[in-house]
Amino acid sequence: MCSARLAPCLAVLLAFSPISAHAQDGPVTAKIARSEAPAADPISAQIGAEGIAPVLADLQSRDALAPKDRFALGGLEFLASLEATMRWQMEAGAARLLMPFIGNVPGGRDAPRETFTADAVTRQSEALIAGMNRAKTALDGLADGAEFGLAINLNDLWFDLNGNGARDDGGEDAVTLLRGAFMPRSPEAAPGASRIVRFDNADAAWLSAYTHLISGVGELTLAFDPEPAIARVMDTYAKLVEARDRATGTGQVTSMDGMMMFSFIDPAAAVLDMLHQQPDPTRTRAARDHWLAMIAQNRQFWELAEAETDNQAEWIPSDAQDQALGVEFPDGLGETWRGVLSDGEALLTSEKSFPFWRVPVGVDLGAWLENPAPLPLTGVVQGWALDPYFTDTPMLTPENWTRFSRLVGRRTGMMMFTLN
Repeated sequence: MCSARLAPCLAVLLAFSPISAHAQDGPVTAKIARSEAPAADPISAQIGAEGIAPVLADLQSRDALAPKDRFALGGLEFLASLEATMRWQMEAGAARLLMPFIGNVPGGRDAPRETFTADAVTRQSEALIAGMNRAKTALDGLADGAEFGLAINLNDLWFDLNGNGARDDGGEDAVTLLRGAFMPRSPEAAPGASRIVRFDNADAAWLSAYTHLISGVGELTLAFDPEPAIARVMDTYAKLVEARDRATGTGQVTSMDGMMMFSFIDPAAAVLDMLHQQPDPTRTRAARDHWLAMIAQNRQFWELAEAETDNQAEWIPSDAQDQALGVEFPDGLGETWRGVLSDGEALLTSEKSFPFWRVPVGVDLGAWLENPAPLPLTGVVQGWALDPYFTDTPMLTPENWTRFSRLVGRRTGMMMFTLN
């Protein structure tokens, strides 16, 4: 996929756009006759009543699972990892800034709380990767195996963010928390209306691709060893809080509280400090391999989706299908997105380079992932940190990305997150 979804260091190459409707030009593919959405499988209501963890434990305890139950196991492993990460984000406050790619977590972006320790990002990244590995294991071979279908009412999915084991009113619905990140933004449903999606073999490839995407981000985070940088920032932060409290006691505090108004400085300082460190090449290579696997799984998804002969409660539809929740997926999306995937693959394998912003010289991302060096911001902007990776390899051209952007209009960011 495109570089902006592969690694934070490439985010400057592509800009996200706000969401709005976009008119589609050209011929429209004939649709397969649409079937009525099936009734949700019993496991859907079970999740709604009990939550992710109990149902996941039940599936884990079984010796043999049918294909659709294996998909449910993989999906719940995936969701359980997101649930744990979002719960930690809420508890730790500033963790939301340090790991912003997981969901629309409620609450403010507060300063670090006592539950946030210097090793927290490392531990949570490792836990997230482990959860994605469990999901991948459950999904392995499903896309190529016997046909299956698992109907889930998305309204039954929720996250136990406060850990009380009960579904609280508002703030814990998965559709709300994941909308625009892992779920498409769909039209508002009537109160009480079901949101049933039937997941099948193609969706097993899609979900497997997503596990590789997240694992790659986790590996890249760990490659820079965030703990020392966070420890330095937290140590100074504690001293600043102590100084502020002393000043408060003597009436020296001004009307401007620099700790509150500029709280973004602390996590930003930790991230910038991390980039000064020598990355672990084992981790950067693992990230690359995950992203290459993601691309392969994403291609398989489109091949399977386009070979389907039904049109029933589809998650991500082919040109001949309709999306279950009423989200518009324009004709040609699969073909166009695969062009973007090819560009991402070319960057990862050093077949193409990305252009340096100051002059038309290429930077070899694949070479950096194979043998990484620190990426201090000043060196990246000026160029000296990227100098060892300057290359004559042909630079990536914007044609595929431009086609994709024009096709989806101002929904570019949402579509990127949905398609992975």
